[in-house]
Amino acid sequence: MGWRTCRLRRGICDNVVEKERRLKFKDGDAQAMLVYFDRMTDDNQQFFHRHRLDEEGRIKDVLWVDARIPAAYDYFGDVVCFDATYLTNDYELPFANFVGVNHHGQSILLGCALVSHEDAETHSWVFSTWVKCMGGKAPQCFLTDQDVAMHQALGNVMQGTCHWWCLWHILTKFSEKLGMYKKYEEFKEERHQAIYDSVSEEEFDKTWCDIIDKYGIGEDTWLEGLYKERCMWVPAYLNHMFWAGMETIQRSESVKSFFDGYVHKSTKLCDFAEQYCNAMESRASSEKAADANTCRYVRKRVTKFKAELVYQKLYTDSKFKEVQSECMKMLYVQWQGSREVGENIQEHTLRDIIWVICKKSRKEVPTERRRMYRVRIDMGNTEACCECKLFESHGILCRHVINVYDILIMVIPEKYILMRWRKDVFGSIL
Repeated sequence: MGWRTCRLRRGICDNVVEKERRLKFKDGDAQAMLVYFDRMTDDNQQFFHRHRLDEEGRIKDVLWVDARIPAAYDYFGDVVCFDATYLTNDYELPFANFVGVNHHGQSILLGCALVSHEDAETHSWVFSTWVKCMGGKAPQCFLTDQDVAMHQALGNVMQGTCHWWCLWHILTKFSEKLGMYKKYEEFKEERHQAIYDSVSEEEFDKTWCDIIDKYGIGEDTWLEGLYKERCMWVPAYLNHMFWAGMETIQRSESVKSFFDGYVHKSTKLCDFAEQYCNAMESRASSEKAADANTCRYVRKRVTKFKAELVYQKLYTDSKFKEVQSECMKMLYVQWQGSREVGENIQEHTLRDIIWVICKKSRKEVPTERRRMYRVRIDMGNTEACCECKLFESHGILCRHVINVYDILIMVIPEKYILMRWRKDVFGSIL
């Protein structure tokens, strides 16, 4: 078959797709959606929406941001996940969301878009329009699917932003790419441990390469390419930066539940905007309830550690629960010794078990595996750092540092009390 014939057939296919798209837009409800957005803007000048038309004047991309979102972004816009996997409606327009996490650990919507194409040019328009709406301030960290077009667009629009790939999306591809191997289930378990248990780049590299050699899959080109890009998705390469504990699978599920009952695959565009606003009102009510609960109810302490008392007074209930969990895990921590590694610098070694997330309950459970963690503390300024990097990545002080502080310092330095999680700083924003 010659290239002219291929090009002709491709042109015919494109025309069929374009005709189908035109038929789906013929009832004019896309315009009705824009009219609804215009009415919203008339009622509130802070409501933001933009759209683009194709060469024939038909709508192809739409982005909108609720009036309350820019204020929330000022507080919670440091880490944002762009999720384009939620649904595809009758118009074959992917529904994409900008998602953050608030002081209660709840998912918050920071913008929405309907896009006609998933290429670099379209993503560039979506990202640049959204950043403009946010006052020109890009996030510190941005999570997306493993998509070349998104990566290119982010490089053009958010040059100072750290771009990561959603780990959950990466893991879902393993069975498709490697499921044919006889010992895949055994490999899957060891792969999981290498990814989640490694606390340093060197540890991950060694463990990963040992596993690949053990199962004889070093020739797999997909796996080889993924390893070369490990700085984009492996926690050991990313945990030195703050990402608000944004567990991607939980975040994705939370966003889906956010729209459940409001938006469906069959939702018409003329109803889409109104249903979106209803969903936003529901989420605003959930946050107000969490704010009220935090102010009215103070969770009881379960340990005598100084850290638990400090965070009990300052943090929202959901974030205090995370600190409390670290304090309760201290039962399994055993101090092994310390040494001087510099002027006023001590290094403490602690033996601890490894915890994992139970797939059914989504709660952490202890395993039989043990490992050593090293905590370095500057006795001059009382700053401490643990190999696990829980504070650096999640903003929650780990049990290992709490242990050392409880023995040596008896106070929690201000540096480790994040404004982002405090209950007395943020009102109900959404």
